[in-house]
This record gives sequence, C-alpha cells and structure tokens, in this order.
Amino acid sequence: MYGFRNRGLILLLITAAAMIIAACSSETVVETVIVTEKGDTVTVVATPTATTEERAQAAVDAKKGGHLRVASVGSVQSFDPLWTTASSTANVSSLILEALFAFKEDNTLGKMLVDDWEVSSDGLTWKFKIRDGVEFHNGTPLTTDQVIGTLRRQSERAPVFKLVWDQFGPPTFDEFITRDSDLEFSVNLTSTTGLVLDALGPQNFTPQMVLESWYSLPATESAPGTPIGTGPYRFESWTPGDRWSAIPYANYSPSPEPSDGQSGAHTAYFDRVSYIEIPDQATRVAALQTDAVDLVQEFSQDLIDRLKADSNVQLIPNPPLRLLGHFNYQIPPFNDPVHGRDLRRAVVMAYDNEKALLAAAGTPDRINLCASLMECGSAWESNAGSENMYNARRIEDAKKIVKDAGYEGYTIRLMDPADRQPAHGAAQVTREVLEDIGFNVDLRVMDWATMVQDRATVDRWEFFHTWSGRSVRIGAIGHLRFGELQYDAWFNKYTDTDGTQRRLFDVFASETDPAKIDAAMEEFQQYFYDDAIFLQVGEFFSNWAASNKIEGLHGNPGGQNPYDKWFK
Repeated sequence: MYGFRNRGLILLLITAAAMIIAACSSETVVETVIVTEKGDTVTVVATPTATTEERAQAAVDAKKGGHLRVASVGSVQSFDPLWTTASSTANVSSLILEALFAFKEDNTLGKMLVDDWEVSSDGLTWKFKIRDGVEFHNGTPLTTDQVIGTLRRQSERAPVFKLVWDQFGPPTFDEFITRDSDLEFSVNLTSTTGLVLDALGPQNFTPQMVLESWYSLPATESAPGTPIGTGPYRFESWTPGDRWSAIPYANYSPSPEPSDGQSGAHTAYFDRVSYIEIPDQATRVAALQTDAVDLVQEFSQDLIDRLKADSNVQLIPNPPLRLLGHFNYQIPPFNDPVHGRDLRRAVVMAYDNEKALLAAAGTPDRINLCASLMECGSAWESNAGSENMYNARRIEDAKKIVKDAGYEGYTIRLMDPADRQPAHGAAQVTREVLEDIGFNVDLRVMDWATMVQDRATVDRWEFFHTWSGRSVRIGAIGHLRFGELQYDAWFNKYTDTDGTQRRLFDVFASETDPAKIDAAMEEFQQYFYDDAIFLQVGEFFSNWAASNKIEGLHGNPGGQNPYDKWFK
C-alpha cells in the first residue's frame, strides 16, 4: 500500500514536537510531520493561521487601503474562466466574477448569487431565486437572462451540470432550464437526483455569471477582451506579459450570508490588487523579501528554509496537491482503437513516480507516493488496480508493448511549462520514461500560458502534466466535478470506449445507498488503472509565501484570495 493507510487511522500528526521558532523571528512556524504506515514522513510547513471566528473578529477592526501586489502563477492568455481552467485565469475570476454557489471553508456549498430555492413535492422542479440588487461592473443589473445564458454556454463543459442534464433532465436545454421571471428560474427534471445544487456550483468550468457578449460565444472559443463581473473587485488594466490589476467596485452588492471561504459576503479592503508576472521562481522570492511584492503564489520548495528564517514572511500551506499527466485521446498513439489502452498502460507501468515527485517538489519530505484517486489519508482512499502499475518502473514490459503495437520510434510531443516547477520537473522524468520504452520525444519547452493555449488545440500535443486540488478528491462528488476523468470532456477528451466510466458515474449521480456508492468507487479506482485514464503521479505539498503585514490568509477555500484580506 502506498501513502497513507485507508480511512486515515494510521495518520500520526506530530505537531507540538515539531514546532520551531524561525531564526530572528517573532512568528511561530509549525512543521507538521505526517508519519505514514511505511514509516515515511511528509513535512508540512506553515505559519499558524487564525480560525474562522478569529478572522471574523479581527475583520471588525480592519482598515481599508493599500496596494496588494501578487507574484502570479504564469502569464494570462485568456480572462475567460468559462473557456479555460488555468490557474492564472482563476486569479481573475475569483476577484471579478461570481457564481450561484461557492465553496465554504469545509468544502461544502454556500450561497453566492442565489438568494433561495424551493423543491416541488415530487422532487422534479427546483425553483431558484437570485439576489435582487446585484449589478455587473458596467451597471447592468443581474437577471436570470445572464444566469441562463451562462448555464447554456457551459452546458457541454461543466461536468456535473452536463451529467444532471443528460441523465435526469429533458432532451432540450430550454426544457431543462426555464425562465420564470427576472429573478427566478427553474431546473426541471424527469427523474430525481440530489446533485442539482452541485450542478450549479463549483466544478471544472464553473458557471460564473457573465454578460451576453461572453455567454453568446461557443464554449470552445475564448472570449475576447477583459471580464465584467459582479464581484467585489472590478477589472482595471492589463499590460500583457507584465501585470493586470483590479480595484474595488463601489456598487458591489455583497451576499447577506456571512463570509465563509469562497462563499458569503466579501469585502474589498485593498485599494488595488495587482498580479505581476515574474517567471523565475527565485526572483519571486527575492521580490517578496525586498518588499517588491506582498504575496508569492508559487515558488521552488528548495527556498523554504530561506523563507522560514525571514521574520517578515508567513507561509500559507496548500492542502496536498495531486500531480498527474494527460494523454491526448483525440490523436494517435493513445487513441489507437486497438493499441491505445495498452500504450497508455505501458507509460503508467514504466513510470518512476517517486523520481517525478522529487523533481516536482524538491525533497522527500514534501512528497507522498499516493496511488489513490481520492486524497490519501481520507475516508475514500483506495489503491485498487495500482499493484504492478504504480511506481512499478516496468521498463522492459512497457518497451515490449510499444514495440509489439508498432509504435517504436513514434514521436510524442511533450509540453514542458518551464515556469511552473511541478509540471516542469515531472516533464523531465516523463521524457526519460517515454524514451526508455521506445518512443521519440519532442520536448516542447514553453511557458504555462502557451501550454494552456496549446492544450485546447487537438493536434499540438500528445502529453502534458498538470495538478489538481482537494475539491475533486473528496468522495463521489469529487469524481463528478473533475472533467478530466469524464467521457469527452475537458481538453484530454477521454473516450471511455467500453462505457464503464459512464456507468459508474451514473451510480455516483443516482445511488443513495452508501454501500453501493463505496462499491462503485472501488470499481472505478480499479478501472482507472485498467484503462490508464491518465497518469497518477502522486501527492506533493507546497506553500504560498506572504508578507506578515497581510491579515486573513489561510489554507482553506478562499484563504488566499485577495478579498477579505487586509494590511495590518
């Protein structure tokens, strides 16, 4: 068994013994050492953050003002989160756009633009009311016209929405979503499901409300121009290749719900927020330590000791991130109707997961060999299907598969975003593995923004790396939110040739018996390795770093977004 023991019962958190005081620092830095069943350790470094209640109390006395400068992750190629899931675009959407629902700190759903809803006695009609008085940053009132238009644009991309419509809704979109008034709309079902709120909530390609100039475009086309939303900040300016900025929107209408993670009422305390492109990771850290920026989203973990010793810096932990690699199911070799599955399995069985994780995260104490689709150490962890497949390094077996399939010497275009260390580090190992098993490799070095553009184009790549967060690794709903695992979704366009994925996801969507859901989860975990849907590399741990003068930061949903944060 890899990683943590199932159900997390063997997890041992050694916190008190690992608490250290950073050199010359008045800030306490906690190192939480996680000891796995095998005796391996993973160290999570963080400055203690306040609880939800403590932050709410501190916000009472918070003062507005100041310019927050963020060293961002990657360059922005598109401001349209309805077209891409790139983290650089998510920076924009988290400030400027809003959805009907958002994650609370505990990863449950909280209200944003929805005011209330009611469900008919037969469970087939869900009537929603959106909040009155909300307006876009150009003064246009939010109505159900924009809500329905946005949902229509995302109906083939947002995976939970698509599933609910396909499996539980009528044939046409106009029957599925109906306009009742300026502030009310209905979701109409043909059979009952408990996934309606999730269908309207956060997922890959979350439906975040936009104006007609954006929602009228095809989902496969990136919207031009800059975003106009309903959020606490409005877009101010953009210098391509350098930075973009946002300022508070004077007529922002906050939710009446208390602030909780990404949901509820938000406050724009800063006078301006700027996201500054600094490609080199060491330069980002130097900029933080010389007060040229206030927050660094991503940096090489080799620099962690330098930051721990800086009395002016706080470290904000990310939950464990899952590093993975994607096959292109639209072109050879991985879509070959006869050999595609075997070739994908060859890559997985030959892979050196430990080496790739070390290249991505830096040191052994920052990685976890985790074969589970669900978060290791969680109640849903499973290693079904991973024996002789995960970290197996079966080079000779894989080489024979490639040769017998007739693809020896075939060129694989491997995208390598050099400005994003997790993907860049893993790509170096992937190149070695692919070459070792008989492929030629065209290593296409680029920046993250270019990779985001190219992955949306069918014939520009065969493989690339990315990573995912916690919300898609917590139970069956996590699978449903993750388009990369689903039939003909996301940019990999997984084919699910024998229908097993769709059959099991139907169980996740409709079954209410926990035992049957657990059985389907276990079967899907097995099938994931049988079909080699993507390359599961493992888990790595990382931090954001910020100036100690920023208040309100934490590691849960919404904890690193600039709203509800302020300067001391």
